[in-house]
Amino acid sequence: MSPLLRNGWRTGCAVALLLASAVAGAASLQVTPTTVVVPADRSADGLVLSNNGQAPLHAQVRVFRWTQANGEDVLEPTTELAISPPMLELPPGGEQLVRVIRLGPPPADVEASYRVIVDELPLEQPDGQEPQAKGLRFVLRYSIPVFVAPQGRQATAPVLHARLAGSPEARFLELENLGNGRAQISDLAHVAADGGRQVIAAGLSGYVLPGRNRRWALPAGMGMGSGGTFQARINGEAVERTLVLDR
Repeated sequence: MSPLLRNGWRTGCAVALLLASAVAGAASLQVTPTTVVVPADRSADGLVLSNNGQAPLHAQVRVFRWTQANGEDVLEPTTELAISPPMLELPPGGEQLVRVIRLGPPPADVEASYRVIVDELPLEQPDGQEPQAKGLRFVLRYSIPVFVAPQGRQATAPVLHARLAGSPEARFLELENLGNGRAQISDLAHVAADGGRQVIAAGLSGYVLPGRNRRWALPAGMGMGSGGTFQARINGEAVERTLVLDR
């Protein structure tokens, strides 16, 4: 695997990789919770991996430092967190606590971001056994956001600045986060002065990490008449925020 993983996976979603030689009743890997937050006064938190299938499964768990560059997610190897255990076997119906351990002091004043990658590993066929070629097996990958709170009891919060970028033919909405905490963006839309709403990114559409920026492509031909605004839900808030454009 490349030491640098780009385009981080969507929060808490499983990416299905199609592999040949599936068997009926294949194992079913589940991971909870979908987000981990390690407080400053604790050195560890955990994930629970469970097997809801009818066959045993093997899994590998790794952790990466999560940053953003040029508007894209970047995952890099890290020694700041450790995983225990990094490899495991789960019997049918079994579950395993996997600890996410902070190895040093908490960050000074800005929330630190990581991702835990959980991969289900295909089981090897016993010697002499013919692989079963019929069907396909879905081998799951989970990407779990992990956030480490800064020292003390200081609150973390995003401070978002919005601007338009690109050319008239290919415009983007760019969000920059000048705060000390993450901004989870969902239900991003443009609302015209007459109340007409045009969706830019439905549902959960990514994060803007502290000190970083992200871009979203605007639909071709989207009206940008005076009086319109951009709106989104931030960190799961019930009420949408208006994203005021910098002038």
